[in-house]
Amino acid sequence: HGVQLVRGMPLTTILSYWRGLPNTTWDPVKYRQMVVTVPIGSHLPHAVGHAYAARFAGKDIVTVAYIGDGGTSENDFHSGLNFAGVWKTPTVFVVSNNHYAISVPYEKQTAAPTLADKAIGYGVAAERVNGFDVVAVRTAMMRALDRARRGDGPTLIEAVCYRYGPHATADDPALYRTADEEDAWRTLDPVDRMRRFLESIGRWDDAHERELLDDLRTEYDTALDEVGSIELPPRSDIIEHAFERVPASMLDQFHRIQHGAGEAPTPLPASRRWDVGSDELPSGPSTSMSVADAINATLHAEMAADPTTILLGQDVGVAGGVFRITDGLIERFGEERVIDAPINESGIVGAAIGMAMAGARPIAEIQFEGFSYPAFDQIASHLGRIRFRSRGNTHVPMVLRMPNGAGIGAHEHHCDSPEAYFAHTPGIVVVVPSTPVDAKGLLTAAIRSEDPVVFLEPKVLYRAGREDVPDTPYELPLGRARIRRTGSDLTLVTYGGMVPVSLRAAEAISASGVEVEVIDLRTVYPWDVETVSMSVARTGRLLFVQEPQRTGGIGAEVVAEI
Repeated sequence: HGVQLVRGMPLTTILSYWRGLPNTTWDPVKYRQMVVTVPIGSHLPHAVGHAYAARFAGKDIVTVAYIGDGGTSENDFHSGLNFAGVWKTPTVFVVSNNHYAISVPYEKQTAAPTLADKAIGYGVAAERVNGFDVVAVRTAMMRALDRARRGDGPTLIEAVCYRYGPHATADDPALYRTADEEDAWRTLDPVDRMRRFLESIGRWDDAHERELLDDLRTEYDTALDEVGSIELPPRSDIIEHAFERVPASMLDQFHRIQHGAGEAPTPLPASRRWDVGSDELPSGPSTSMSVADAINATLHAEMAADPTTILLGQDVGVAGGVFRITDGLIERFGEERVIDAPINESGIVGAAIGMAMAGARPIAEIQFEGFSYPAFDQIASHLGRIRFRSRGNTHVPMVLRMPNGAGIGAHEHHCDSPEAYFAHTPGIVVVVPSTPVDAKGLLTAAIRSEDPVVFLEPKVLYRAGREDVPDTPYELPLGRARIRRTGSDLTLVTYGGMVPVSLRAAEAISASGVEVEVIDLRTVYPWDVETVSMSVARTGRLLFVQEPQRTGGIGAEVVAEI
């Protein structure tokens, strides 16, 4: 909280956040501090990615991440320090070791003699200082900042201190520590220590302290009164900042909620509505491509067009990816922009989020879709929430690519279909192409999107067929389905690897006189309600075909909506 106050953040803003008011946030750019996140430790990879992108852009920026002693047991403490050490980012990690993670004492948290020792294995410089000594902490911090600015890499500072009070109002410290222990630490009180120091140099006296305390009490009481008078935001706040623009399906759902509550529908200006365009392909020369070829060509084209685009993932560089989708990129764009990252999915996604917040356009690759689960905290807690959390002041324009589905005889976690998990997460666009033409146009749109996009690539289709793909870069609209086959008797809705299967089935049943209309969703969230609804209105029947398990899937969502 000291950083927030020093950087001019109003006390009202700080207090209202901790009161849990839903519309409380701040501008991270103005105050140079990201909005506080609840998951412990998951912000560390963000700090590392932010530092990497800022350094790449030539900015003189050092990122600082704060964490408690308990947080050093979290997975992303490892991710953050490991990536920072490998990339030598200008990052400072400040660990407040107050000896208790709520009730769990230090010795039950780690076997390391000190928390500073943990940094050594990551190649991160470390210092251990008296956290009750303001001058010592400031001096250590200045050394760490100088080190980062010289290009000498990250530093971890362990500030040894003590938490005098409870963790929260429901916490009772008497259950896990003694009064004698608390009294012993009271003798080291940092306020008393600082008071004695300032008095010794003639910069403090009792009169000044009384005056300062009176001013602080007045400021605090005023801020508390202001917090109590803050009105709750309008109901429309829940949809305003989920995406750059509000999807039609989300707006319709919101208006139905308002109707049920007896409210008039909240109008949105055209600039805030997600109006899905139509499919238009450029004229001119084309090249025969597979889905794999189209994705590779798109990555080459977009990285050439936008120097802020950074690709990172496991084996994406020298090896060109296990499916050779990123082949040739590191030779063309260099290892600063095509990063063979440590094998840590949470670190890859978390670092990419930090890069995006720093102004880059990262494309993160998960080697197989089943490996995305260790990164789920980053995806569900941050990727889709940061825009809403900051009320639009920060966004994450990044693409998370991964192969998807079965069909290649692979082992478990190499043949999953997790798209429903991602579609359930607000703030994320989920795309699954099925043709080379769509793979290029949809990936181009995803990379250029201001919203985060999970781009799932059916591995069974990587090299299953070829078609002519326009050479000119083009975008296909996210959120627009495509009718692959017209019919009058049944609407069959599908996506991804099931599209060619469904088309073959439709052709086969046509011989029996049943004409099936096949719709390829392409974007499974937000999906094209209009196209599906109009088709079902004509045919009177709906069949959904999907590869993953039925329960809680995309099909269940579509059927329920229709």
